[in-house]
Amino acid sequence: MVLPKSLIREAVSTYFRYVTLSHRWGKFEPLLRDIDGRVVYDLDPTDGLSKLQSFCLACCRHGYLWAWSDTCCIDKESSAELQETIGSMFSWYRQSALTMVHLADVSDMGGLTSSVWFKRGWTLQELLAPHTMLFFTRDWLLYRRSSSNHKKDSAILDELEQATSITSQYLTDFHPGVDDARSRLQWASMRCTTRPEDIAYSLLGVFSLHIPVLYGESAENALGRLLAEVISKSGDTSILDWVGQSSVFHSCFPATITPYQSLPVSLPDLTRPPSIRRICNLFFLRSARKMLHALSDLPLAKFANFRLILPCIVHRIKAITVTRVDTSTSTHVHQIQATGLSPTGIALSERLENTAKGVPYVLIHPWHPNLLHPVINTDDTSWLTRLEQPFSALLLKELPHKEYRRVALFCHILACPTNSVGVLKGKVNTLTIV
Repeated sequence: MVLPKSLIREAVSTYFRYVTLSHRWGKFEPLLRDIDGRVVYDLDPTDGLSKLQSFCLACCRHGYLWAWSDTCCIDKESSAELQETIGSMFSWYRQSALTMVHLADVSDMGGLTSSVWFKRGWTLQELLAPHTMLFFTRDWLLYRRSSSNHKKDSAILDELEQATSITSQYLTDFHPGVDDARSRLQWASMRCTTRPEDIAYSLLGVFSLHIPVLYGESAENALGRLLAEVISKSGDTSILDWVGQSSVFHSCFPATITPYQSLPVSLPDLTRPPSIRRICNLFFLRSARKMLHALSDLPLAKFANFRLILPCIVHRIKAITVTRVDTSTSTHVHQIQATGLSPTGIALSERLENTAKGVPYVLIHPWHPNLLHPVINTDDTSWLTRLEQPFSALLLKELPHKEYRRVALFCHILACPTNSVGVLKGKVNTLTIV
Protein backbone atom coordinates (compact mmCIF):
# COMPACT_ATOMS: atom_id res chain seq x y z
CA MET A 1 0.00 0.00 0.00
CA VAL A 2 1.32 3.43 -0.97
CA LEU A 3 0.75 6.07 1.71
CA PRO A 4 -0.49 9.50 0.63
CA LYS A 5 2.19 12.18 0.62
CA SER A 6 0.16 14.24 3.07
CA LEU A 7 0.30 11.46 5.67
CA ILE A 8 4.03 10.99 5.12
CA ARG A 9 4.63 14.70 5.43
CA GLU A 10 2.55 14.87 8.63
CA ALA A 11 4.38 11.90 10.18
CA VAL A 12 7.80 13.30 9.37
CA SER A 13 6.95 16.82 10.54
CA THR A 14 5.50 15.43 13.76
CA TYR A 15 8.73 13.60 14.45
CA PHE A 16 10.84 16.72 13.88
CA ARG A 17 8.67 19.17 15.82
CA TYR A 18 10.74 21.06 18.36
CA VAL A 19 10.19 23.12 21.51
CA THR A 20 12.02 26.37 22.25
CA LEU A 21 12.92 27.63 25.71
CA SER A 22 12.42 31.24 26.72
CA HIS A 23 13.89 32.30 30.04
CA ARG A 24 15.91 34.84 31.96
CA TRP A 25 19.55 33.82 31.89
CA GLY A 26 21.05 33.03 35.29
CA LYS A 27 24.46 32.03 36.57
CA PHE A 28 26.40 29.10 35.12
CA GLU A 29 24.24 28.59 32.04
CA PRO A 30 25.60 25.63 30.04
CA LEU A 31 27.27 26.51 26.74
CA LEU A 32 27.60 24.35 23.65
CA ARG A 33 31.05 23.15 24.68
CA ASP A 34 29.65 22.02 28.05
CA ILE A 35 27.11 19.60 26.56
CA ASP A 36 28.55 18.74 23.16
CA GLY A 37 28.84 14.94 22.90
CA ARG A 38 27.45 14.40 26.40
CA VAL A 39 24.16 13.15 27.81
CA VAL A 40 22.48 16.12 29.48
CA TYR A 41 20.96 14.03 32.28
CA ASP A 42 24.39 12.65 33.26
CA LEU A 43 25.84 16.10 33.98
CA ASP A 44 26.03 17.59 37.48
CA PRO A 45 22.86 19.64 38.01
CA THR A 46 24.22 23.13 38.55
CA ASP A 47 21.64 25.93 38.38
CA GLY A 48 21.82 26.27 34.60
CA LEU A 49 22.06 22.56 33.90
CA SER A 50 19.22 21.78 36.29
CA LYS A 51 17.01 24.19 34.32
CA LEU A 52 18.09 22.57 31.04
CA GLN A 53 17.35 19.09 32.37
CA SER A 54 13.92 20.17 33.62
CA PHE A 55 13.18 21.76 30.26
CA CYS A 56 14.06 18.57 28.38
CA LEU A 57 11.91 16.48 30.73
CA ALA A 58 8.99 18.89 30.26
CA CYS A 59 9.35 18.53 26.50
CA CYS A 60 9.17 14.75 26.83
CA ARG A 61 6.09 14.95 29.04
CA HIS A 62 4.36 17.00 26.35
CA GLY A 63 5.23 14.47 23.65
CA TYR A 64 8.13 16.20 21.88
CA LEU A 65 11.46 14.65 20.91
CA TRP A 66 13.47 17.81 20.22
CA ALA A 67 14.29 20.74 22.48
CA TRP A 68 16.17 23.97 21.71
CA SER A 69 17.74 26.32 24.25
CA ASP A 70 19.61 29.48 23.32
CA THR A 71 22.17 28.88 26.07
CA CYS A 72 23.70 25.77 24.51
CA CYS A 73 22.34 25.32 20.98
CA ILE A 74 24.39 28.20 19.57
CA ASP A 75 28.15 28.27 19.13
CA LYS A 76 28.76 31.72 20.58
CA GLU A 77 32.48 31.38 19.92
CA SER A 78 31.73 31.63 16.18
CA SER A 79 30.99 35.22 15.15
CA ALA A 80 29.46 34.03 11.86
CA GLU A 81 27.07 31.66 13.64
CA LEU A 82 26.19 34.32 16.21
CA GLN A 83 25.34 36.80 13.43
CA GLU A 84 23.19 34.19 11.67
CA THR A 85 21.47 33.23 14.91
CA ILE A 86 20.50 36.79 15.82
CA GLY A 87 19.06 37.25 12.35
CA SER A 88 17.16 33.96 12.51
CA MET A 89 16.00 33.91 16.13
CA PHE A 90 12.51 35.24 15.46
CA SER A 91 11.80 32.68 12.74
CA TRP A 92 13.08 29.84 14.94
CA TYR A 93 10.62 30.75 17.68
CA ARG A 94 7.88 31.32 15.11
CA GLN A 95 8.39 27.86 13.57
CA SER A 96 8.57 26.01 16.88
CA ALA A 97 5.67 23.75 17.80
CA LEU A 98 5.70 25.18 21.32
CA THR A 99 7.64 27.74 23.34
CA MET A 100 8.02 27.01 27.04
CA VAL A 101 8.63 30.07 29.22
CA HIS A 102 10.35 29.40 32.52
CA LEU A 103 9.70 32.13 35.09
CA ALA A 104 12.35 31.46 37.73
CA ASP A 105 11.06 34.29 39.94
CA VAL A 106 7.37 33.24 40.00
CA SER A 107 6.14 30.79 42.62
CA ASP A 108 3.26 28.40 42.08
CA MET A 109 0.91 30.92 43.72
CA GLY A 110 2.51 34.00 42.13
CA GLY A 111 1.40 36.11 39.17
CA LEU A 112 2.94 36.62 35.75
CA THR A 113 3.19 40.37 35.94
CA SER A 114 5.80 40.32 38.71
CA SER A 115 8.40 38.46 36.64
CA VAL A 116 11.55 40.20 35.41
CA TRP A 117 11.11 38.15 32.22
CA PHE A 118 8.84 40.94 30.99
CA LYS A 119 11.62 43.51 31.45
CA ARG A 120 14.25 41.83 29.31
CA GLY A 121 14.99 42.89 25.74
CA TRP A 122 15.37 39.50 24.04
CA THR A 123 12.17 38.09 25.50
CA LEU A 124 10.03 40.56 23.52
CA GLN A 125 10.46 38.63 20.27
CA GLU A 126 10.23 35.37 22.21
CA LEU A 127 6.79 36.51 23.41
CA LEU A 128 5.57 37.74 20.02
CA ALA A 129 6.91 35.07 17.66
CA PRO A 130 5.41 31.74 18.84
CA HIS A 131 1.87 30.68 17.98
CA THR A 132 1.76 28.29 20.94
CA MET A 133 3.20 29.18 24.35
CA LEU A 134 3.08 27.81 27.89
CA PHE A 135 4.32 29.54 31.04
CA PHE A 136 5.93 27.55 33.84
CA THR A 137 6.66 28.63 37.39
CA ARG A 138 9.91 28.36 39.32
CA ASP A 139 9.39 24.62 40.02
CA TRP A 140 8.38 23.83 36.44
CA LEU A 141 4.67 23.65 37.23
CA LEU A 142 2.33 24.77 34.47
CA TYR A 143 1.05 28.25 35.26
CA ARG A 144 -2.66 28.10 36.20
CA ARG A 145 -2.56 24.46 34.98
CA SER A 146 -5.55 25.08 32.74
CA SER A 147 -4.48 25.41 29.12
CA SER A 148 -2.63 23.76 26.25
CA ASN A 149 -1.83 27.20 24.82
CA HIS A 150 -1.67 30.26 27.04
CA LYS A 151 -2.02 32.49 23.96
CA LYS A 152 -5.60 31.25 23.65
CA ASP A 153 -6.43 31.67 27.33
CA SER A 154 -8.33 34.95 27.76
CA ALA A 155 -7.47 35.28 31.46
CA ILE A 156 -3.75 34.87 30.82
CA LEU A 157 -3.89 37.18 27.81
CA ASP A 158 -5.31 39.83 30.14
CA GLU A 159 -2.30 39.32 32.43
CA LEU A 160 0.08 39.55 29.48
CA GLU A 161 -1.51 42.79 28.32
CA GLN A 162 -1.13 44.20 31.83
CA ALA A 163 2.52 43.17 32.02
CA THR A 164 3.58 44.33 28.56
CA SER A 165 1.10 47.04 27.44
CA ILE A 166 0.77 45.01 24.22
CA THR A 167 -2.79 44.33 23.11
CA SER A 168 -3.98 40.76 22.62
CA GLN A 169 -4.29 41.43 18.88
CA TYR A 170 -0.49 41.55 18.62
CA LEU A 171 0.13 38.88 21.23
CA THR A 172 -1.89 36.28 19.34
CA ASP A 173 -1.33 37.33 15.71
CA PHE A 174 1.89 39.30 15.41
CA HIS A 175 3.54 39.91 12.03
CA PRO A 176 7.15 41.13 11.93
CA GLY A 177 7.82 44.24 9.87
CA VAL A 178 8.17 48.01 10.02
CA ASP A 179 4.44 48.79 10.13
CA ASP A 180 3.43 50.83 13.19
CA ALA A 181 7.10 51.16 14.12
CA ARG A 182 6.38 53.65 16.91
CA SER A 183 4.34 51.08 18.88
CA ARG A 184 7.02 48.42 18.52
CA LEU A 185 9.64 50.83 19.85
CA GLN A 186 7.37 51.62 22.77
CA TRP A 187 7.09 47.92 23.69
CA ALA A 188 10.89 47.65 23.75
CA SER A 189 11.50 50.95 25.55
CA MET A 190 10.59 49.51 28.95
CA ARG A 191 13.05 46.62 28.61
CA CYS A 192 16.80 46.28 29.11
CA THR A 193 19.62 43.98 28.04
CA THR A 194 22.87 42.92 29.69
CA ARG A 195 24.90 44.20 26.76
CA PRO A 196 23.60 47.70 25.95
CA GLU A 197 23.88 47.27 22.18
CA ASP A 198 21.60 44.23 22.35
CA ILE A 199 18.57 46.51 22.85
CA ALA A 200 18.85 47.21 19.12
CA TYR A 201 19.90 43.72 17.98
CA SER A 202 17.02 42.11 19.90
CA LEU A 203 14.55 44.05 17.73
CA LEU A 204 15.83 42.86 14.35
CA GLY A 205 13.32 40.01 14.27
CA VAL A 206 10.45 42.22 15.44
CA PHE A 207 11.09 44.63 12.55
CA SER A 208 12.18 41.90 10.11
CA LEU A 209 15.42 43.76 9.43
CA HIS A 210 19.00 42.70 8.85
CA ILE A 211 21.93 44.89 9.89
CA PRO A 212 25.45 43.80 10.82
CA VAL A 213 25.81 42.82 14.48
CA LEU A 214 28.89 44.64 15.79
CA TYR A 215 29.48 43.74 19.42
CA GLY A 216 31.63 46.39 21.02
CA GLU A 217 29.91 49.32 19.32
CA SER A 218 28.01 51.78 21.51
CA ALA A 219 24.32 51.28 22.24
CA GLU A 220 23.70 54.71 20.65
CA ASN A 221 25.31 53.59 17.42
CA ALA A 222 23.44 50.27 17.35
CA LEU A 223 20.09 51.96 18.01
CA GLY A 224 20.87 54.63 15.42
CA ARG A 225 21.60 52.02 12.75
CA LEU A 226 18.35 50.23 13.60
CA LEU A 227 16.25 53.42 13.41
CA ALA A 228 17.95 54.43 10.17
CA GLU A 229 16.95 51.10 8.65
CA VAL A 230 13.38 51.39 9.98
CA ILE A 231 12.83 54.81 8.45
CA SER A 232 14.50 53.83 5.17
CA LYS A 233 12.22 50.81 4.83
CA SER A 234 9.00 52.53 5.91
CA GLY A 235 9.33 56.31 5.59
CA ASP A 236 7.53 56.36 8.97
CA THR A 237 8.21 59.78 10.51
CA SER A 238 6.42 58.89 13.77
CA ILE A 239 9.74 57.53 15.10
CA LEU A 240 11.00 61.13 15.05
CA ASP A 241 8.37 62.11 17.64
CA TRP A 242 10.30 61.96 20.94
CA VAL A 243 11.69 64.27 23.60
CA GLY A 244 15.13 64.02 25.19
CA GLN A 245 18.80 63.95 24.34
CA SER A 246 19.83 63.55 20.71
CA SER A 247 22.07 60.70 19.65
CA VAL A 248 25.63 61.28 18.52
CA PHE A 249 24.70 58.96 15.63
CA HIS A 250 22.16 61.44 14.30
CA SER A 251 20.39 64.49 15.70
CA CYS A 252 16.91 63.17 14.75
CA PHE A 253 17.32 59.97 16.78
CA PRO A 254 17.27 59.69 20.58
CA ALA A 255 20.40 58.71 22.51
CA THR A 256 18.54 55.80 24.15
CA ILE A 257 15.33 53.90 23.51
CA THR A 258 13.63 55.14 26.70
CA PRO A 259 12.08 58.30 25.14
CA TYR A 260 9.78 55.99 23.20
CA GLN A 261 8.05 55.03 26.46
CA SER A 262 5.86 58.08 25.93
CA LEU A 263 3.32 57.88 23.13
CA PRO A 264 3.35 60.66 20.52
CA VAL A 265 1.81 63.85 21.88
CA SER A 266 -1.97 63.76 21.84
CA LEU A 267 -3.19 66.51 19.56
CA PRO A 268 -6.38 68.44 20.37
CA ASP A 269 -9.24 68.33 17.91
CA LEU A 270 -9.65 71.88 16.64
CA THR A 271 -11.35 71.02 13.36
CA ARG A 272 -12.61 74.10 11.59
CA PRO A 273 -15.32 74.12 8.91
CA PRO A 274 -14.16 74.97 5.37
CA SER A 275 -13.93 78.70 4.79
CA ILE A 276 -16.06 80.44 2.12
CA ARG A 277 -12.99 82.27 0.87
CA ARG A 278 -11.62 78.96 -0.40
CA ILE A 279 -14.29 79.12 -3.05
CA CYS A 280 -14.22 82.86 -3.75
CA ASN A 281 -10.50 83.67 -3.79
CA LEU A 282 -8.93 82.49 -7.05
CA PHE A 283 -5.40 83.17 -5.82
CA PHE A 284 -6.12 81.03 -2.77
CA LEU A 285 -7.38 78.17 -4.91
CA ARG A 286 -4.29 78.29 -7.10
CA SER A 287 -1.99 78.31 -4.06
CA ALA A 288 -3.86 75.36 -2.54
CA ARG A 289 -3.67 73.37 -5.76
CA LYS A 290 0.05 74.12 -6.06
CA MET A 291 0.71 72.90 -2.49
CA LEU A 292 -1.32 69.75 -3.02
CA HIS A 293 0.68 68.86 -6.13
CA ALA A 294 3.94 69.55 -4.27
CA LEU A 295 2.88 67.33 -1.36
CA SER A 296 1.82 64.56 -3.73
CA ASP A 297 5.26 64.61 -5.36
CA LEU A 298 7.21 64.29 -2.11
CA PRO A 299 9.24 61.09 -1.66
CA LEU A 300 9.19 58.96 1.47
CA ALA A 301 11.70 59.81 4.16
CA LYS A 302 14.96 57.87 3.86
CA PHE A 303 18.35 57.63 5.54
CA ALA A 304 21.63 57.45 3.65
CA ASN A 305 25.25 58.33 4.42
CA PHE A 306 24.35 59.46 7.95
CA ARG A 307 21.83 61.93 6.55
CA LEU A 308 18.08 61.91 6.98
CA ILE A 309 16.32 63.01 3.79
CA LEU A 310 13.05 64.29 5.23
CA PRO A 311 10.03 65.56 3.27
CA CYS A 312 8.20 68.23 5.25
CA ILE A 313 6.31 71.50 5.35
CA VAL A 314 8.74 74.20 6.47
CA HIS A 315 7.70 77.20 8.56
CA ARG A 316 10.49 79.77 8.73
CA ILE A 317 11.01 81.28 12.19
CA LYS A 318 10.78 85.07 12.02
CA ALA A 319 11.50 86.03 15.64
CA ILE A 320 12.73 84.43 18.89
CA THR A 321 12.26 85.92 22.34
CA VAL A 322 13.68 84.44 25.55
CA THR A 323 10.88 84.83 28.09
CA ARG A 324 12.41 83.05 31.08
CA VAL A 325 15.67 81.42 32.22
CA ASP A 326 15.69 78.84 35.01
CA THR A 327 19.30 78.77 36.25
CA SER A 328 18.68 75.79 38.54
CA THR A 329 17.87 73.55 35.56
CA SER A 330 19.65 75.55 32.82
CA THR A 331 16.35 75.84 30.99
CA HIS A 332 15.70 78.61 28.48
CA VAL A 333 12.04 79.25 27.66
CA HIS A 334 11.54 80.87 24.24
CA GLN A 335 8.60 82.40 22.43
CA ILE A 336 8.75 81.49 18.74
CA GLN A 337 7.05 83.31 15.90
CA ALA A 338 7.05 81.29 12.70
CA THR A 339 5.47 81.97 9.32
CA GLY A 340 1.88 80.72 9.21
CA LEU A 341 1.85 79.50 12.84
CA SER A 342 0.48 80.88 16.07
CA PRO A 343 3.18 81.96 18.60
CA THR A 344 4.72 78.85 20.17
CA GLY A 345 6.54 78.37 23.48
CA ILE A 346 9.47 75.96 23.75
CA ALA A 347 11.94 75.04 26.50
CA LEU A 348 15.46 73.77 25.89
CA SER A 349 18.92 73.74 27.42
CA GLU A 350 20.51 76.15 24.96
CA ARG A 351 19.69 79.73 24.11
CA LEU A 352 18.64 80.21 20.52
CA GLU A 353 20.61 83.01 18.92
CA ASN A 354 20.26 85.01 15.76
CA THR A 355 23.09 85.35 13.26
CA ALA A 356 24.19 88.18 11.04
CA LYS A 357 22.06 86.64 8.28
CA GLY A 358 18.95 86.47 10.48
CA VAL A 359 17.16 83.66 12.34
CA PRO A 360 18.75 80.31 11.35
CA TYR A 361 15.89 78.14 12.64
CA VAL A 362 12.77 76.55 11.17
CA LEU A 363 9.82 74.58 12.49
CA ILE A 364 8.85 71.67 10.29
CA HIS A 365 5.89 69.36 9.90
CA PRO A 366 7.39 65.96 8.90
CA TRP A 367 5.47 64.54 5.97
CA HIS A 368 4.12 61.11 5.06
CA PRO A 369 1.58 60.39 2.26
CA ASN A 370 -0.82 58.92 4.85
CA LEU A 371 -1.47 62.46 6.05
CA LEU A 372 -3.49 62.98 2.88
CA HIS A 373 -5.02 59.52 2.68
CA PRO A 374 -7.30 58.77 0.89
CA VAL A 375 -6.51 60.36 -2.47
CA ILE A 376 -7.74 63.93 -2.70
CA ASN A 377 -9.66 65.56 -5.53
CA THR A 378 -7.40 68.37 -6.75
CA ASP A 379 -10.42 70.65 -7.33
CA ASP A 380 -11.49 70.35 -3.69
CA THR A 381 -9.75 72.26 -0.85
CA SER A 382 -11.34 70.41 2.07
CA TRP A 383 -8.03 68.56 2.58
CA LEU A 384 -6.64 71.82 4.00
CA THR A 385 -8.83 71.31 7.07
CA ARG A 386 -6.55 68.42 8.07
CA LEU A 387 -3.44 70.57 7.80
CA GLU A 388 -5.02 73.35 9.88
CA GLN A 389 -4.89 71.05 12.90
CA PRO A 390 -2.07 71.29 15.50
CA PHE A 391 0.93 69.09 14.77
CA SER A 392 4.03 67.89 16.60
CA ALA A 393 6.81 70.01 15.09
CA LEU A 394 10.58 69.55 14.92
CA LEU A 395 12.92 72.48 15.54
CA LEU A 396 15.84 72.56 13.11
CA LYS A 397 18.91 74.78 12.91
CA GLU A 398 20.17 75.67 9.48
CA LEU A 399 23.81 74.76 8.82
CA PRO A 400 26.16 75.55 5.93
CA HIS A 401 25.74 73.71 2.64
CA LYS A 402 21.92 73.59 2.92
CA GLU A 403 21.92 71.05 5.74
CA TYR A 404 20.08 71.12 9.06
CA ARG A 405 20.47 69.76 12.59
CA ARG A 406 17.65 68.94 14.97
CA VAL A 407 17.63 70.90 18.24
CA ALA A 408 16.87 68.62 21.22
CA LEU A 409 14.06 69.78 23.51
CA PHE A 410 12.69 69.13 27.00
CA CYS A 411 9.11 69.01 25.74
CA HIS A 412 7.08 68.50 22.59
CA ILE A 413 6.46 71.45 20.29
CA LEU A 414 2.75 71.71 19.57
CA ALA A 415 2.53 73.97 16.52
CA CYS A 416 -0.82 75.48 15.46
CA PRO A 417 -1.37 76.90 11.97
CA THR A 418 -3.19 80.21 12.18
CA ASN A 419 -5.72 79.10 9.53
CA SER A 420 -5.76 77.72 6.00
CA VAL A 421 -3.83 80.75 4.78
CA GLY A 422 -1.22 80.01 7.43
CA VAL A 423 -0.93 76.45 6.12
CA LEU A 424 -0.24 77.75 2.63
CA LYS A 425 2.52 80.01 3.95
CA GLY A 426 4.52 76.88 4.76
CA LYS A 427 6.98 75.74 2.10
CA VAL A 428 6.89 72.14 0.86
CA ASN A 429 10.45 70.87 0.73
CA THR A 430 12.77 67.93 1.30
CA LEU A 431 15.50 68.75 3.82
CA THR A 432 18.81 67.07 4.54
CA ILE A 433 19.33 66.66 8.30
CA VAL A 434 22.59 65.55 9.92
